[in-house]
Amino acid sequence: MEVFQPHPLFQDDPGEDAGLPALANRGIERQLTASPDNETDLIIGLDFGTSATKVVIRDPFAATGVFPARLNGERPGIDGHLLPSRIFRTGDAYSLTQGTYRITDLKLRLLACKAKSPVTEFNDCCAFLAYVIRRARGWLLSEHRDTYRGHALNWRLNLGLAARSYQDKDTVELFRRLAWAASNLAVDPEAETITAQMADRFRLESFTAPTGKPRAGEQFAWSDVDAVPEVSAQLQGFMSSARWDWRSRPVMMLVDVGAGTVDSALFHVHESKDGHGVLTFYSSRVESNGAMNLHRARVDWLQKLMPMGREHADAAAYLTAIATPTDRLRPIPESVCDYLPGYAIENVGKNVDEDFGTGRYRTQVAGSINDAKVGKGIPASQLERVPLLLCGGGSRMQFYGGIGEAINGTAGWHVSVELMRLPVPQDLADTGWHADDFDRLSVAYGLSLAGNGETTLGTIVRAIDVPDAQPYRATKREDNYISKDQM
Repeated sequence: MEVFQPHPLFQDDPGEDAGLPALANRGIERQLTASPDNETDLIIGLDFGTSATKVVIRDPFAATGVFPARLNGERPGIDGHLLPSRIFRTGDAYSLTQGTYRITDLKLRLLACKAKSPVTEFNDCCAFLAYVIRRARGWLLSEHRDTYRGHALNWRLNLGLAARSYQDKDTVELFRRLAWAASNLAVDPEAETITAQMADRFRLESFTAPTGKPRAGEQFAWSDVDAVPEVSAQLQGFMSSARWDWRSRPVMMLVDVGAGTVDSALFHVHESKDGHGVLTFYSSRVESNGAMNLHRARVDWLQKLMPMGREHADAAAYLTAIATPTDRLRPIPESVCDYLPGYAIENVGKNVDEDFGTGRYRTQVAGSINDAKVGKGIPASQLERVPLLLCGGGSRMQFYGGIGEAINGTAGWHVSVELMRLPVPQDLADTGWHADDFDRLSVAYGLSLAGNGETTLGTIVRAIDVPDAQPYRATKREDNYISKDQM
């Protein structure tokens, strides 16, 4: 054994503790003027991630009116748009940057809470998202002051949630209450420093928000906020911005690798009466196979292999220290064998990467394909050269990025894919984006879309549930194609 040294990716990053740059606008006030001469809507798409949170603000009436918010503006590149999903608390006061207690796993703790109506978990998320919303609004009104100085601004918010959570009405209601509470807490002039009591007050008021009278000074009505399935919003965003010919290649697959989960879906696009593409999901799985869960599995495996003895105390302490934090912006190493420089790992049989990759990640993706093939009867003729949208922060790892080769290399499966990256939309206000960076914001971009008239985005994406398709029968030629009746 050589001398143990922590892996560079797990050493302290001074940039993460540098604080957040000050903004010229607090983000509390609705608009920049008391005497507007124009009016517009601004829609906040908020991707509340396990490790990082992203925001895109859309002006639907501007040709290039989509603004990826620089929430962490002093960090370079894409990192300037990613805010670690954590909050600090000192006494009753919350802060984004410092405090006695560092609270992480915000969304996971809320979703895992067994209480019918979570309190502490809700309030922690509410305080964090309120600061995020406030910072995003403050950034827009600071950086684009000249554009909106004379406008009356009508704000709306779409908060993302996992597709599996969307199937649970109680979780949808919980996240919509969270969106309402956080957005109104964000703009409360008496809550410049957000406290636990303030978050709890909005939590309690959120129960009556759908039917109660608007509060005095309320900026976000119940109809102004929604909780929207992330994958559906992401794909709506893709269809609104991509030049992909979905009329000739209507079946697509998506694999979105996040920190906590992997979303895998097989879907079909058909043309509605108004000429727009409409999604039909043939399968959709959301499982805890994201990069941070891979990381946790690796650390647990290494801890079980770690020899006893004082000479291994530093390495053992290092593994304990890196085991649980999820609020990191940096990637994890490509292989479990890279975690302990100076140690040689010897094991019999499969290591944790092989077990996780084959038994969890690839099994999930294969299950999504089989759900479509077997459950929905999609013929093999429509599963050749299927465009595969591979996105999310974890997709940059070869561990996850090789899924296309794995699908194409499976003998006798009669399924093949062609790897695609999400294109950079044309309506971004900022130029110079690269597709490998933009896909980190693709969920927030999709969430920033509006509905049609009084119809919310959530109403649109919830109207495209998986239909009951008839099983495939090879005896009829027309069964080689997906008919309009199956849509």
